[in-house]
Amino acid sequence: MTFLATGFQQVDHSKDQKKLVRCLSNIRNHPFFRSVKEESFQLLQISPGDIILEIGCGPLDDVHILAEQCCPGGLVIGSDISSSLVTLAKKATHTPNLSFIRMDGQYSAVREGVCDAVREDRVLQHVKNPEQVIDEMYRILKPGGRCVLFEPDWENFIIDGIDETVTRSIHNFWSDQFACGHVGRKIRRFCLNAGFINVQVYPRTMIMHAFKEAEAIFTVSENAIRAASAGQVSQKAAEEFIAYLRTMDQKGLFFGSFTGYLVSGNK
Repeated sequence: MTFLATGFQQVDHSKDQKKLVRCLSNIRNHPFFRSVKEESFQLLQISPGDIILEIGCGPLDDVHILAEQCCPGGLVIGSDISSSLVTLAKKATHTPNLSFIRMDGQYSAVREGVCDAVREDRVLQHVKNPEQVIDEMYRILKPGGRCVLFEPDWENFIIDGIDETVTRSIHNFWSDQFACGHVGRKIRRFCLNAGFINVQVYPRTMIMHAFKEAEAIFTVSENAIRAASAGQVSQKAAEEFIAYLRTMDQKGLFFGSFTGYLVSGNK
C-alpha cells in the first residue's frame, strides 16, 4: 500500500495513485488548507498580465484560480514531477492562459528572469534538495518578482497519545519518511541564501478535535502500524496507541495539531 509520506516522491511508480489523489483532494477541501491557499494567493500580489509558475501543481484547481487572477494577458505554468498528475491536470482544463510541463526541480525549460511570481505548496517536503529548488525559483523570477511557499515541519505535528515515548516514536518515524520532513524550519534560511529579500514567515496551525479528521489527512493509524513493522514500537504499543485515540475520540477528548509555515519573499 502506498505510504503518503513517501508516495509523492514517486507518484508515477505508485501502485495506488488514487490514494495520493484522494489525499490531495481531502487537503484541498479542508477549511484550514483552503484558507492557507487563499492567503498564499494574496501574498503573491497577482496583477493582470503576470507570468506565474506553480510548482507541484498536481491535478488540483490552484492553477485555475491563478489563471483567473492574472487575466487578461497573463500566463500560468503548472509544473509537476509526475507525468500522471500532469496528464490529469491537462484533461481537467480548457483555460487558454494555462499550460503544463513536467519538471523535476530543474527548471531549465523556464528562462531566467521571466516570471512575475512563483508558488509552491507542500512540495519541498518531498524533495531531497529543497535548497536547489528555491535557487531555481529565484533564477526564473524577474527583479521584484514574488515567491510564496507553504511547508510543514513534521516535528511540530502533535497527537495527544497514550504514552509519550510511543507517541514520539511514531511521530518521528512519520517525519523521517519524508525526503525533507524538517523543511519548515529551513525555508527562511534557504530563501535568504538564494538572494530573496523581505522574507517573511507566517506560522499557521490547524487544530483537530476528531480522530476521523486526523485519519483522513495524516493517516495516523497507518503511521503507527508502519512504525511497528519497522521496529520503532512494538505491535502491541501501536495497537494500544490506536485504541486509545479511538476511545478519546468517542469521549470527545481527542486532540491533535499541525503547523505549517507560509513564507513570502521578493527578488
